Amino acid sequence: SLVSLAVPGLWRCQRFSFDQHHLHNLKMRLCFTHCTLHALVWHCALAVRPSGREAELLEHQVERITGSSQVNRASKCEEDAQAPSDPKEACPSECPFAAELADPTKYCHFKCVKAEECSTKGTISNQTIPEKEKVKENPYCRYCEVEACADCTAGRPGEKSESVETCKKCMPGYTLKGEGKECVTHGDWVFLALAAVAAVGALFGLAWFVTLQSKPTVNPEGLQYGMYSQLRMMVTQDHHGDEGQPYPFNTNLLSVHVAGPGGTALFRFQAAAILWAVLVIGVWLGFVFFVSSDLLLLGNRPAATPRQLCEVVGWGRKRQMELIWTKVSWIAFAYLSGTFGAIFYGIVMAKFFRSFDSERATLSDYVAVLEGVPKLTGDEKVEDILKEAVQTAVGSDIAREVVAVSVGWDFQAHRAQVRHFIDEEVGKFHEENHEPLAIPEGTGDEFNGVCGSMNKRVLNRWHIHLDGHGEEFTTEDLKKNLTSMETAPVSYVIFMTESARDKALEATKAGVVVKDATCTLKPETYEPEALFWHNLPVTNKEFGWKFTVSSGNIFLTCMAWTILLYLPYAHYMSAFSYANGDEPSPLAESVFIGLVVGAQVGLFVASSIGAEFCQCHYEDQKHRVYIIFYNAALILNLVMDIVLQGYLSYLQMVGVGARVADGRLLGSLTSLQEIFESYPMQKSVGKLLFKYCWPCTFLVPFLAEPFIAQLGPYHVGTLLLRSNSRIRGENAERALELSEMEQGRYADVIFNLILVACIPFIAPAYMLTTYGVFLLAHLYIYFYDHWKTLRWARKFYFSSDEVHWFGQQLLCLPLGILASALVFKANQMSGGPNGGLGSGVLHGSVLGAAMAGAFTLHVLVHLTLLDMVVKPYRSDPNKAENTTPFSKVAEEEAATHLTTNPVQCLRSKYIHEDSPPLSPFVLGKEKIMKPNPKLGAYFDGLQDFEQKAKFREEKRKSRESKASEAAKLDSESGPSGPEAKMEADPADPQEKA
Repeated sequence: SLVSLAVPGLWRCQRFSFDQHHLHNLKMRLCFTHCTLHALVWHCALAVRPSGREAELLEHQVERITGSSQVNRASKCEEDAQAPSDPKEACPSECPFAAELADPTKYCHFKCVKAEECSTKGTISNQTIPEKEKVKENPYCRYCEVEACADCTAGRPGEKSESVETCKKCMPGYTLKGEGKECVTHGDWVFLALAAVAAVGALFGLAWFVTLQSKPTVNPEGLQYGMYSQLRMMVTQDHHGDEGQPYPFNTNLLSVHVAGPGGTALFRFQAAAILWAVLVIGVWLGFVFFVSSDLLLLGNRPAATPRQLCEVVGWGRKRQMELIWTKVSWIAFAYLSGTFGAIFYGIVMAKFFRSFDSERATLSDYVAVLEGVPKLTGDEKVEDILKEAVQTAVGSDIAREVVAVSVGWDFQAHRAQVRHFIDEEVGKFHEENHEPLAIPEGTGDEFNGVCGSMNKRVLNRWHIHLDGHGEEFTTEDLKKNLTSMETAPVSYVIFMTESARDKALEATKAGVVVKDATCTLKPETYEPEALFWHNLPVTNKEFGWKFTVSSGNIFLTCMAWTILLYLPYAHYMSAFSYANGDEPSPLAESVFIGLVVGAQVGLFVASSIGAEFCQCHYEDQKHRVYIIFYNAALILNLVMDIVLQGYLSYLQMVGVGARVADGRLLGSLTSLQEIFESYPMQKSVGKLLFKYCWPCTFLVPFLAEPFIAQLGPYHVGTLLLRSNSRIRGENAERALELSEMEQGRYADVIFNLILVACIPFIAPAYMLTTYGVFLLAHLYIYFYDHWKTLRWARKFYFSSDEVHWFGQQLLCLPLGILASALVFKANQMSGGPNGGLGSGVLHGSVLGAAMAGAFTLHVLVHLTLLDMVVKPYRSDPNKAENTTPFSKVAEEEAATHLTTNPVQCLRSKYIHEDSPPLSPFVLGKEKIMKPNPKLGAYFDGLQDFEQKAKFREEKRKSRESKASEAAKLDSESGPSGPEAKMEADPADPQEKA
């Protein structure tokens, strides 16, 4: 009986100790002794069984100990008590409503009252409304709560009429309606209009898709050819050939260079971010398991009533200061590991690019860029003029090593015409595959009606014009334009050996004279497939102007989105105080997700248009400009969104009288530092930032990307192709064309790292969840890019490390933010465990300057380390001389600086009348390319095709031989199993077809 009575008492003490946290052993011993003594009293009372006055005294003692007397229950209704440590503890049924005392010296002191006694007996005067519906187990007296109300008046105590709460004045952006019953935002029409447009668009799209799906298959030949073209354009194990084998899906893209060193670097950059996330998550989990699990609750613990809020705020502030050393230690580890890891990663990748360049000869090794070319017209032999000028400048010893000059032309006004005749040049390929060169005749009835009009719009968007381009191109017009065309300021000189190129660069330091102009010769760093020949006329000055205009347009896009769409939503969200369970509904948060995702999609489109408008000379430059635009726009949008909603939430919480841990009103705080550290603001900003990360940024855009960019267009293209017999040949290829692989993924990784770097500024509860979803999201993104590269991307080859280097430079931004967070939290820790809001050595503007200084200092140090430590590893002073001639490399590479120049190829045929003329490079149609060493063309498409066919035949025979031997062994040992059948199955998708 002694044990049975002592254990419950001890359990109470232990529960009390857990709520108070870390009681000393002495207190625990006293608690156990106290419980044991109580148990002894019970034991004596039961054993002696006294009578008379002694029995009454013992009975009174028992009632006092257990707290079961009715007198004690009644006294709780008048008791002035601080908020209990147990959030679930409620007032007695006689006075079930908890009312906060009005005495400012007794913050978080409550009195249990009846419904009609709210705001009486010394409690807060304007908390007159008894609330029992929101939290039935913990009723309380509350303020007037009309959403978005700036001046709300509650009724008299105990009043139950409809006028129990009335708004006198709404917040800015709201209108008072219904005799003070509600505040209606001015921006409702925006969301209603968007919802209506989205609904109509969704219904129309569904109807169009169902109609398209119901059409019969009338073009099986075109569909088969389109799917065959997809296989030819896919990334293959010999990236330049038209009949190569796709890579196995389990190919490790971190080590296998399927699309050049730049492609490998893109996946290694993602893998490095994932590895860092795993590392910092592991360290944080170590703090959680070995220090305190409260790190998972601080800042995210729910509070539905004023009493619960008091307990959470008080407990949270105390535990936050007790455990702040864990946050500071973690930030220091994350910052140092990220910084040193970035430098180490940079060194490894610099060595990788150096090794790749040393082991392989690429076409850029033989090319020099001739800049400052004067304007020459096409009626001259411009190719010979430039070649002779270079030969004269480099001297007679190197002159014979000049293979050719690929001239840049200004053909912006004739791009459609040039593309038309290039398509004609490769028309023989369609004849060999029994595809018609001309578009089959038709009545055009398939484009009648709404759905037919939609089909036509989609096909035109994909450059499939079944009714022509609206203009006829003739050979005479082409010749006229080729002779009147002017040269661009840039051309490319091709040398037979790399050493000749290097000697030419040394010999022409004084320049190359072309007529009366002096041109400069510089080494080429890009492969020909990355060249935008139509953009070569754009000068650096024109590029700077276009860049400025695009930057302004993107800024205006951000402002328009914020003002027209986000501002109305922020006004609505600011109506919630986030204090006593007053938070927005899941529907409102769904709207927020839509707004954030919509903003990111809009900024993606605006950034892509801006990068296209800048007319960069190379694809890598275009990707770099896009990353600048997209990251800058996302950061600006993030700052505007968070600051706007944070400020409006602050105004609303001040209006409802929200308080901080030490009892002061939030509105009485004058320091931005104190305001930001307060629990209501930490919770509001923290929850908003987490929602911004997940699912808005980390999940939804990337989850939708494969359906929008690959699966959706493929399915629609298949339906359009099979239901229209006029889509054949080139148009069938375009209908099922694969998507392009871009290096814009660096922008996504950098921005996501910036988001998670902001999380340490807020409460610890969001640390694990945010970094955890970051890890999951980027694992998904990595495997999505893996799938896209091997199966859904056009053949590409990223040879340059320019974009990857720029990505390494941008890593200074999230790491700089972590440096600022370290200063902020370390300063907070300097105030001690009992420090209040704004405590610390640094205050106000001094703290802000220190944080800005830490960010700036890190950016400067980071960029300096990259230039001084990492970049030297990129060059190889002991690099062996490249003795492979250009002719040997060009025999294996179809795309050169000559064959990718469309005007050069057309001038070879129509102006110079070469035989055979210079064959243009068109992806997937290399088979028809013919060599002409006199023009610098060495690739023989037919020979390349025959070699690959022979290689595939040898592989097929080898597989059949192995399968035969395996079947023979199985027949000798027993019946054949499924392994033999799988081995005999051809792995080549073309053989299966």
